[in-house]
Amino acid sequence: MKNKRIIITAVTTGLIAGFLSSCMDNFLDKPAHNMTPSVSLNDPVKLSSSVYSAILTLGEGQGDAFSTMGEIASDNALRGSILSDAGNVTHNRMYNQFQNFYGIAPSSTNFINDIWTASYKGIDRTNINIRALDSYFDEFMSKYKNGLIAENRVVRAFFYMMLVNTFGEVVILPEEGDITPAEYARLTNDKSVTQLYDYIVEDLHQAVKYIPTKQEWAELYGIDWQGHTHLGSAQGLLAKALLYQAANELYFNHNQEKAEKCYQEIVEIVKAMEDEYPLYGNFEEIFRRAGNYCSESLFEIGTESTANGDTRFAGWRPSQPRSYNGYGRVAPTLNLINQYEKNSTGEIIDARYFGTVLFGVTNPLSGMAHPGNSSPFRKINGDLINGVAFNNKNLLAAGWPNRYSRKAAQEKPVGTSDAPQTNLGGSNLKLLRMGEVLLIGAEAAYHAGEDGLAVRWLNLVRKRANLEDSPVTSGTALLEQIWKDKRLEIALEWSNRYYELVRIDKLNPGYMMAAMDAKVNDEFNGIEQHLNNTNGWNAIHKPNFPITKENFRTMIPLCNKLEVPRNYTMPIPTVVLSDMLNVKQTQYYR
Repeated sequence: MKNKRIIITAVTTGLIAGFLSSCMDNFLDKPAHNMTPSVSLNDPVKLSSSVYSAILTLGEGQGDAFSTMGEIASDNALRGSILSDAGNVTHNRMYNQFQNFYGIAPSSTNFINDIWTASYKGIDRTNINIRALDSYFDEFMSKYKNGLIAENRVVRAFFYMMLVNTFGEVVILPEEGDITPAEYARLTNDKSVTQLYDYIVEDLHQAVKYIPTKQEWAELYGIDWQGHTHLGSAQGLLAKALLYQAANELYFNHNQEKAEKCYQEIVEIVKAMEDEYPLYGNFEEIFRRAGNYCSESLFEIGTESTANGDTRFAGWRPSQPRSYNGYGRVAPTLNLINQYEKNSTGEIIDARYFGTVLFGVTNPLSGMAHPGNSSPFRKINGDLINGVAFNNKNLLAAGWPNRYSRKAAQEKPVGTSDAPQTNLGGSNLKLLRMGEVLLIGAEAAYHAGEDGLAVRWLNLVRKRANLEDSPVTSGTALLEQIWKDKRLEIALEWSNRYYELVRIDKLNPGYMMAAMDAKVNDEFNGIEQHLNNTNGWNAIHKPNFPITKENFRTMIPLCNKLEVPRNYTMPIPTVVLSDMLNVKQTQYYR
């Protein structure tokens, strides 16, 4: 079937106008490939590389800020790693800060600043690329220009979505020309969240019109589509943006009509996509080398040392197991594990469980008995994962809970004995794939009154997970099943869950609070039961960390009480406020 372009503009209000010029060097820079006629404008590979240089800003700064914050600040993950890693105190300035929702302040963490800085660097690079492409109108450029501009628009929209979802009201960088330092300092964040989403959606509408399909990349540009955004990337990201736009329109503006149009447009987009990007059969393999650029790939970053990849992402694996040359961050919660469907004997049967969770050895704070050495749940590409044994001197050290993300664990390179963090494992970063888009479509179809379509798309995802059809087919229970399956489908994969909790809570107040309470309670209850069953209290009751049954919960403060709507966003970094005098702090951090 020929790939179909769905272009619907009724939802958007048009491109936000009135922006003046480009950006200063405070948190911006030039692209890795200088856009000059003699170098890049006569070489489609280098032109595309200039786009790729924009998305590579995801690896700058702390690097893993993008993929860790959105999972740790949710019911999917604990901070993992060791207590001395980024803080050395229970309520520290980095990882625990998001796990606990404690002490989050404009100056409190480099991670928040990294998300702001790297996103705007990426946006600045796309703006520079688009201006350079627009400057040339010769025969060569008429062939490539529109598609390459569209690719830049997709990357730009991706970064703006990350910024708006993280901070709320943010700055739109001027798209044309250069500005003075004084003009830069006067840039403002005076657009509302819904206006910002109008801008994002319009960018993606324009991208959908012109961006090449996977096939067109090879036919028109003479290069492989791998490593580039394509029509599916633009359509999928547009569907995701519309889902967030609908929630924001309902929450901020009570605009039911606009939200319904968003849902209707999503349904049409997913209808156009479902035959073009079939689900890959083996869920676990998607996150191995064999699954790179698979049939459902929509947006991913290559990690191979090739023209389509970049070696800086070799070690950028926040949850690479500690015994496997990683940091061990983003540890799956017991609450997440408890969500997977079981058979009548209590055995988990959801194939996504094996594709998501990886275990080290059991320790006193695991909260459950981990699989044994012979289990595939303990291995990556045949290598046994032990993690790090429990350390009595440092209760929250490596080994607590000694669980890891299988999606994030890199394989060792074929034919080498090198550790995966120092030599490429080659499993790409998956930013968006069709499994998620089908569930976006299912939720939109539910809201559009098309329950049958919602169930069909939901069941496509469940079938790949080796599950029976959805146990519910209508009503609120269907919507909750879609939310649950979406959580399990993309858990620990990218920085999604925190933003999903916020979005859903805007529609269903109390959802986020209940989820975070369940995270804490399931962890405490699991650990207490495991310690009781194994008589393990003596293992953790030591003079330098005197934990007993009586003081257990106060000595391990997993999470402070969530504050809604304050915790819907993170604060804008202090350094930004000092440089940009007209930028206002997020409402609940002023």
